[in-house]
Amino acid sequence: MTVAGLTGVALGALLRNTAAGIATFAAVFFVIPPLAGLLPASISNHLVPYLPSNAGGVIWGGALNVHNGLSPWTGFAVLCGYAAVLIGAGAWRLRRSDA
Repeated sequence: MTVAGLTGVALGALLRNTAAGIATFAAVFFVIPPLAGLLPASISNHLVPYLPSNAGGVIWGGALNVHNGLSPWTGFAVLCGYAAVLIGAGAWRLRRSDA
């Protein structure tokens, strides 16, 4: 939950707009995963486990309806990786824009 919150804060810092940050967070965590399930199985099986919501969901046993090859710690690492990249990009954007 904390890493998802940090991802939202990082999106807000990166986009520099509250509404855009919230909309992007909602799209990434709630809209893209069901739409990715509509892709052909050859693409979906390799893409869906690495989406942020599914990678974070394996921590507590979520995402059981998706063929997920990630272990809980690997899913947590993937989610933390997304957060770290977004925090870095948001910090770079704030440093560059507000200097």
